[in-house]
Amino acid sequence: MCMQYAPANWHAFCILPHDMSVAETNSVGGRFPNAAAGDAKKWKAAQDFEAMFIHQMLKSMRNTVPKDEDMSTGRRIFTEMLDEQIANQASRTGNFGLANMIYKELAGKDAENPQKIMAAQGAYGAQNMSARASAKQIETWVNEAAETMKMDKNLIRAVIRQESGGNSLARSNKGAKGLMQLMDSTAKDMGVVNPYSGRQNVMGGTKYLKQLLTQYNGDESKALAAYNAGPGTVEQYGGIPPFEETQNYVKNVLKYREQFSQEEL
Repeated sequence: MCMQYAPANWHAFCILPHDMSVAETNSVGGRFPNAAAGDAKKWKAAQDFEAMFIHQMLKSMRNTVPKDEDMSTGRRIFTEMLDEQIANQASRTGNFGLANMIYKELAGKDAENPQKIMAAQGAYGAQNMSARASAKQIETWVNEAAETMKMDKNLIRAVIRQESGGNSLARSNKGAKGLMQLMDSTAKDMGVVNPYSGRQNVMGGTKYLKQLLTQYNGDESKALAAYNAGPGTVEQYGGIPPFEETQNYVKNVLKYREQFSQEEL
């Protein structure tokens, strides 16, 4: 619960439970792949509370001014809506500071930096925070990508299995995003605006994989190694680089592709 006192003392009298849960929303709650899902929820809760607090503070400040008896009902409603919008905007820009304080109290010292969450909000907006894709949705996107790019759909499915396990909201510690774990530079090159849009991610990842297959004359092992370690690394070693991660990556993807192909027989 939260108890509100005079604005001068606001920072000393707000108590929120550490196990506060917030329903997921399109703006934040889908999963910040940059952080744990719980951190994103806590940041949203902190922002919402700050907006509520600022709104109440503005209302209290207005009550200190003698009321205008001639003010119309429409003007009162407009004023109330204006205060609410000001409060929401202030909480989203982070200038007031209360949301940061609440977030740190809720999430602890190891939580994602709230400034990074704010940056991600600005970078992708509400569309970034869509719900996790279902298996049926992923299958639809894979079929579309395979047909468009003239690719083996089971190879695409295998890459998705290896890269993200089918989690459209996944993010690696290196910053790769979505089903096919696109880095920002690769996503941009492939025309992907929002890497957390499952369809965009699959289309972009498949396009990139197709380019690598063309570059290596259809050699799937080299193309997959380049997908994992980068074309420059494959060129440097003249093939699959001597990295255990990359070697296992290639083996696993080809194994998954074979499994998927057998399931269709």
